[in-house]
Amino acid sequence: MSFLKDDCYESSNMNRYCVEFHLDEHRRRGFHTSQLIAYSLDPNPDVENDEDKPPQMLSLAFSTADVIILGWRLDRIADCLGENNLAAVRVRPKRYAELEPRKPFVASIEIKQLGKDALA
Repeated sequence: MSFLKDDCYESSNMNRYCVEFHLDEHRRRGFHTSQLIAYSLDPNPDVENDEDKPPQMLSLAFSTADVIILGWRLDRIADCLGENNLAAVRVRPKRYAELEPRKPFVASIEIKQLGKDALA
C-alpha cells in the first residue's frame, strides 16, 4: 500500500474488498469490508478541555474486532468508509497534524479482537 506523502489514509475510486490499518511500519491488520457491521464518528469522550488530545473518535465494528481511530478532521475517512472506497488508514506523528490543516489526521488506531479468533 503506497500512501501519498504525509497522508493518513488512502482511498480508491473502486469498491474495496479489504480495509487495512497500519499500526506502525511493521504491523498491519486488515478486515474484509463485508465484516463491517457499523461505524460512527463522535467527539472523543476523553477530551476534557485539552486541545492536545484528538477531538474526534471514529469507531468501526467488524464482526471479529472493534477498531477505534482517534484524530482530527476524520470526516473524510468516514465518508470514504461509507462509500466503500477506504483502502487503508495509518497513524502519523503528531508533528504532522497541522501540516495540511484541511486533511484528516490520525493520532492512534486501537484494535480490539473479539472472541477466540483474536490475533496475538
